[in-house]
Amino acid sequence: MKCGRSWLVALTVILFLDIFPVDAQPKKLRPLRIALPSHTIAGTHFYVGKALGIYEHYGFDAQLLVLEPRAALAALTTGDLDFYTATGTSTRSALRGAPVRVLMVGLNRPDHVLVASKEITSVDQLRGKVIGGYTANATVNVLLMEMLRKKGLKTDDYKILNIGTARFGALISGTVPAAALNGLETVKALRLGYRALARAADEVELATGGLGAFVGSIQTKRDVFRSALQATLESIRVAATQREKVLPVLMKQFSLNQEDVGFVYDIVQKGFALDGRPTPGSQKFEFDLAQKEMGLKEPPRPEQVYDFSLLDELAAAKR
Repeated sequence: MKCGRSWLVALTVILFLDIFPVDAQPKKLRPLRIALPSHTIAGTHFYVGKALGIYEHYGFDAQLLVLEPRAALAALTTGDLDFYTATGTSTRSALRGAPVRVLMVGLNRPDHVLVASKEITSVDQLRGKVIGGYTANATVNVLLMEMLRKKGLKTDDYKILNIGTARFGALISGTVPAAALNGLETVKALRLGYRALARAADEVELATGGLGAFVGSIQTKRDVFRSALQATLESIRVAATQREKVLPVLMKQFSLNQEDVGFVYDIVQKGFALDGRPTPGSQKFEFDLAQKEMGLKEPPRPEQVYDFSLLDELAAAKR
């Protein structure tokens, strides 16, 4: 009887160790270094993927960094960085001959909003006034002019004061009566009673929040990059369709309250690129902008900028 009990105990221990080995190590995650130009809502899908464990599910320790363009592009070529998310910067760098390509895009709508002082209630009231922009030919300025054009103003109806990242401060101080702000700046302004007159997402298609990579790495890290794109596509899908999961992530990331986070999410929700590809409209807008800014004789060709071969492979695997 005693021998039987000992045998039963031994068998139980063996089965337990077989199921829960004491020397089992947690799954080792590969660092995945993704650089953003700044922490904005255009990176929503990356924050969602990291916070909800989507990248971890695919074997990655997603490290979200903030780097200015020159540093990011240099880090891509040395292998210290896997991806850069500034799609416009990657596009223009590729057209200048840099060995980078855009592998996918995250959004096809920008998050900028035309915000005005409290006494201005319509775009028409901006005639003859000075409006805060970024720099000449910058994407922000192009979006600003497009919002004004769609609302009936011509370029000679107003002037743009190029004040870079000081647009929010200039609006609040009264230096300018209106400015093109990003989504987070817009929320801060609305809290203070300022008015949103137009949203770029309603008027313009523009690819943002993508993954740009070094050409050499696309081949040497192909399997890794394929999994990274798959994780990002899943993050985009969740960000676009599961509002209840996204709002807490944005609230924590940007210290937003319940009311503000809903406004911020609504800016980006309609723009997510579920297939990771630019729409014809966003591609044309980006290429027209690049051609004008760089003085190109001909419009850019997609192969000069994009490498969607990994997206093609993922799509083929689903069929």
